[in-house]
Amino acid sequence: MGTISTRLPKRKLHHPGLVSICIIFCIIGLSSCNAKETLSPTPTQKPKEVVVIKDQVYGSDEDENHLLDIYLPNTIEGPFPVLVMIHGGSGDKNDLIVWGQTFARKGYAAISINHRQWPDSSYPAHIEDAFCALAWVINSADVYSLDPDQVVVMGHSAGGTLAATLGVINNPVRYLENCPHPLHDNDSIKGVIAFTVIFDYLTAAAESPNLENYTIDLLGGSYEEIPEIWQEASAVNWVDGNDPPFLLIHGGDDQSISPEQSIKAAEILEDAGVAVELLLIPDASHMQIKGSSQSMEAVEKFLSEIIQ
Repeated sequence: MGTISTRLPKRKLHHPGLVSICIIFCIIGLSSCNAKETLSPTPTQKPKEVVVIKDQVYGSDEDENHLLDIYLPNTIEGPFPVLVMIHGGSGDKNDLIVWGQTFARKGYAAISINHRQWPDSSYPAHIEDAFCALAWVINSADVYSLDPDQVVVMGHSAGGTLAATLGVINNPVRYLENCPHPLHDNDSIKGVIAFTVIFDYLTAAAESPNLENYTIDLLGGSYEEIPEIWQEASAVNWVDGNDPPFLLIHGGDDQSISPEQSIKAAEILEDAGVAVELLLIPDASHMQIKGSSQSMEAVEKFLSEIIQ
């Protein structure tokens, strides 16, 4: 901005005393201005604790179901242990914003994925997407300063079922045919956190007519028609004792998926020699456990025990 200098015409002052008063007030005024300028702090931009990178493509196309969001710590340097987060049915990756922000502040790279889901897609599309997102994480480690050897998968409801499935399938090649990223095994998964898991579709269907209809539609037929698909899609049939530690969380008042699914899953995993923790929150509903402080504390404790 340019500055314009202005010269005022000379005027004769008839009151000498007034001159002195003016000078005094001018000096006081200038001193006051200088004091204010000296004491006024310079505003600074506080650095954000979390860097959020939205809508990264992990699949072979730019379908919105193949996008993920990344939450990275901004106050420490990586490589960061990774928390892969999988939303539940009828949701999307934005459902887990609070979890992403919270754990990025704690030093994790939290990655929230979209995936194809029922009723628009059926088995095995959702499992293919989950494994492809995991493959993207492993292959993008250098780009985002991720630790590919310290990955934990976490999900709620349909996402919890996917997280459990990722944890127990040792050789995911069959689910990666259309994925542009290689993933020869899932040894990088150090832990599984499953909220309201369906661990066995057969017993879940027996517990609820709604789940029976859902499973028939998701898998493409009844158990009598395609028993091999029901078995293949159920995490229970992949447990072999070499699985990573599990944290299972379920609400005692869950009207969508019976708590018996998590109770039975904990028994099966323990009998196979897998480290497992089960948290039942007595009065919590299907959705409430996701926002429960007990859930958050349990997840934080679990992560601190398995991440080095």
